[in-house]
Parts: sequence; C-alpha cells; structure tokens
Amino acid sequence: MDILVTFDENYIPPFKTMLKSLMINNPEQNTTFWLIHDGIEEKQLRDLIHFCLVYGAKFEPICIPKKYFKDAKITKRYPRSMYYRLMAPLVLPETLDKILYLDPDTLVINKLDSLWETEFPEGKFYAAASHAIVGNLTDNINKIRLDTDHSYFNTGVILMNLAKARKIVDADEIIKTVNESRDIELILPDQDLFNAMYGKYTLEIPEELYNYDARLYLAYLLNSANKHDLDWVLSNTCILHFCGKKKPWLSQGFDVFTSLYKYFMYR
Repeated sequence: MDILVTFDENYIPPFKTMLKSLMINNPEQNTTFWLIHDGIEEKQLRDLIHFCLVYGAKFEPICIPKKYFKDAKITKRYPRSMYYRLMAPLVLPETLDKILYLDPDTLVINKLDSLWETEFPEGKFYAAASHAIVGNLTDNINKIRLDTDHSYFNTGVILMNLAKARKIVDADEIIKTVNESRDIELILPDQDLFNAMYGKYTLEIPEELYNYDARLYLAYLLNSANKHDLDWVLSNTCILHFCGKKKPWLSQGFDVFTSLYKYFMYR
C-alpha cells in the first residue's frame, strides 16, 4: 500500500502519530510513505526514514525544485505546498498506479483494505468524501460558488488512480487556473481547485467510514438515529480526521476522540 503525504517541518510530529496508527492497525500491509516537499532538511528526512523502518514501513521523499513553480502564483494565501496534491500524479514515479493521500492530522483506527481496494468506475480516477453531514446548505453554496454540479469533496483523504489521472491532470492548466482566479473565488484554495477541476472525476465514498470529521460526533450520531455511537465508530470507521484549527496534539480543548489521539501520540 502506498501512502502520499505533503507537509513541512511543523507537521512532522502529527505525521508520526498518523503513521503509528496506520501501521499498528494495518500490520500485514507492505506500506511505503511518499512525501512531496520543497526543502525539509536532510537530517530530518533521515530521521523520518529511520522512524518508518521502526514500524516496518518504507519512506520515500520527493523534493520539488522551486523553479518548477516559476510561473505560478505564490503568496501567503497560495503557498507552493497547495499545488502538491493536485500535481501528485505528475510528480510521483510512473511505476505507481495507485496511492492514498492522507492529511497528517488524520488517525487510522481500522484496516484500510476496503478503501484501498475500491474500484473506480468509468470516468473516475479519484475517490473522496464530501462531509455532507454538515448539511445541504453548505454543499449548495459551494456548487454555486465553484459552478459545479457534484458534491463538495474534502481533500484530507483522497484515493488516486494515478494511471488514469496522468491522462487528465496538467500542471500548466493548474497554474493557469490559479493565476487567473481571484482570492474571493478560492476560499480554501487547494480544496476549491480540486473540486472545480477534478470533482467531476471523483467517486464519492462514505465519510463516516473514510473521512470522519472528529468535531462532529453528535451530528453523525443523530444523523444515524443513534446507530453510529462511539462503539460503532471504533469498530467501523477507518479514518478519523481532526479538521479545523483546534488540534489534539496542541491541547486546545477536548472532544470525544482527543484521548484516542493521544493514546497513539504517546505510544
């Protein structure tokens, strides 16, 4: 199983927690983590290689030269890192046919086999969840804002069929779209771009299984008529996603999954 991550030095600790949770709950998988970055120090990369080996995983960093984005809009709001997920099919080795992107603020609490083995129907080469649990109003606003007719996908978890994606994804088109956009059009720049450019090629997967927003336990519980309680989540959900500004590793408050996160964090 191949896992894609993109982060800078600040997100190394949460990445290690995510990695531990994934490897502990998927011990039979032959796993390689691929990092797309633009300048993490060699010493830190060596540490990550060693850390992965301790857990039985491989680690392959790919550094993108800054000149690759010489014609791209780069600002505080549009950092180079926002392009990495979008350009991943073009940056990763062509020997890879499939990869699972995970944000470092996720936690893997069950086996990923069902997600990894997802089949893509004709015309689809990404799979992601929409976080529709927040309601149709937000989804409809995003459809109007981005002029789309599909769900608004959260890009914290994306299964990618790289072989298919390479036929469609174009770096120049991505850069052109960003350069011609106004700030008001892209509220969450990389996620908005993904939805506007590739949402129509995306298969929707169940968020309660593969991209569970850890802030919204009560919403999931009520929406499922009390079926998706804590026992159900711990038995069925594959990926918890700690969305938003309050992160469990920063001790910024407590929610129902904070203790679970810190269990993996301190192992």
